Amino acid sequence: MIETMRYLKLKDRFSLRRFVRLLLFALVIAWLVGISGATLIYTRSLLSPACPPGETARPGYQSVTISIPAGVALKGWWHPSQNGAVVLLSGGLGGNRDNMLPEAELLSRHGFGSLMLEPRTCAGMPSSLGYLEVDELKAMSTFARAQPGVEQLAALGFSIGGSNVILGAAQMPEIRAVVAQGNMANLFQELTSTPAGVLSPQWQIQRLVVLYYWEWIGVWPGDVSPISALPTLRPRPVLLIQGELEAERTHAHEQLSAAGENAQLWIVPGVGHGGYLQALPGEYERRVIEFLNRSLF
Repeated sequence: MIETMRYLKLKDRFSLRRFVRLLLFALVIAWLVGISGATLIYTRSLLSPACPPGETARPGYQSVTISIPAGVALKGWWHPSQNGAVVLLSGGLGGNRDNMLPEAELLSRHGFGSLMLEPRTCAGMPSSLGYLEVDELKAMSTFARAQPGVEQLAALGFSIGGSNVILGAAQMPEIRAVVAQGNMANLFQELTSTPAGVLSPQWQIQRLVVLYYWEWIGVWPGDVSPISALPTLRPRPVLLIQGELEAERTHAHEQLSAAGENAQLWIVPGVGHGGYLQALPGEYERRVIEFLNRSLF
């Protein structure tokens, strides 16, 4: 009888330990499935933002359609040049071809032509956050150089557009000057920039975003690296514009060093990511126009 009771107690303990193990295993699986699913949804929304409706006509601008190597045609705005120079404009994530119209209007007052193109997300393709979009910049260059009277090209971009114009200019010697605003230094650093303890939920989410990006886009985020491309632009002039509140995260001073002696850095006081023109319109206009005039003529 005693042996039987001892056996039953041991069996109960074994069953309890097995139940606890199974419960812990189920909780771990549920956690992994939950955090993976939520991060997948976030990554897809990050790379495939909605394309907002834009203007259908704009005085002084011609609506154009430009085909890119991915096999889709994107809509753009073309403003002819009065001084022989055209600036290719590349906007941030989640916009349309209207994104850079304020900058285009500023440029047109000084005789510069401009070309803007809607992002590939407006054609149902995921954004690569500035890397594959170099194809769009190349297509824009081909279009602009085919227009009458165009002798010089420059590029100006914001956020992922700023990264795009740096990465693109590294492959496109016809771009003689670059203005990059609010661009990241490196995509892996950008995706993991929020401090997080190893294996914490935030840390896990960051690494899952990196892996999902790699799987979906086919490019390792660490290879999307404007700071690595900047030295290849030398001796071409580069103007980096960063907000005071973002300059540490984007490694603004390190980017300046990488760009070399023909580079300039303007850190806009009191500004975060974007709004540089709106914060100091007169100073912005003076700096950008002086830079382009000095670089192109």
